[in-house]
Amino acid sequence: MVVANVQGMPTRDLQLLPSDPVAKVEGVARWREWATAHRMAAALLGGVVATHIATVFGFMEVGVGLPRLDWLTTNGVFYMPHASPGIQFLSGGIFHYTDGIVFAVLYAAAFHPVLPWRSTPVGNILKAMLFGTILATISAGFLVQRVYYPNHDVGFFAHNLGWKSVFAIYLWHWVFGAHLGVIYNVKDGARG
Repeated sequence: MVVANVQGMPTRDLQLLPSDPVAKVEGVARWREWATAHRMAAALLGGVVATHIATVFGFMEVGVGLPRLDWLTTNGVFYMPHASPGIQFLSGGIFHYTDGIVFAVLYAAAFHPVLPWRSTPVGNILKAMLFGTILATISAGFLVQRVYYPNHDVGFFAHNLGWKSVFAIYLWHWVFGAHLGVIYNVKDGARG
């Protein structure tokens, strides 16, 4: 069984392989030009991609010994407590992804311009990870105990759930922030 036939592939298509550092740098530069010229689109795209990657990561955190973070079902149970589990998962996903997109736009419009680092690729990732840390603090310090599980004694900063749960919340939001910073990777200067 042949999975892929690379024999007939033109060599020009091989120029963007990871072993080509010029193509990688050029690609980053082109992306930053596009993101700077289309800030709203970059923020929206960043919100979708960062939310999706972090959400998948939340389901797989059990692989490293952390609790599974299923924000889809958690949101669904909160917004539609009497619906079937399937409807809760679907509606929770809609609300969850909407939250991620809205927070990405809020980050791009209000937080990114005032954070201290220059808008370099590393600076943009640091800015977005700081924003993710703020979101994680709100999540662990308020949402988990007051919104999602108000009838359970989760404790201050959800500490009764154990350190792994609190760390998983922060790690989830750092994954969100890192990917948001990679995609919303704009340059300093005039607004696009």
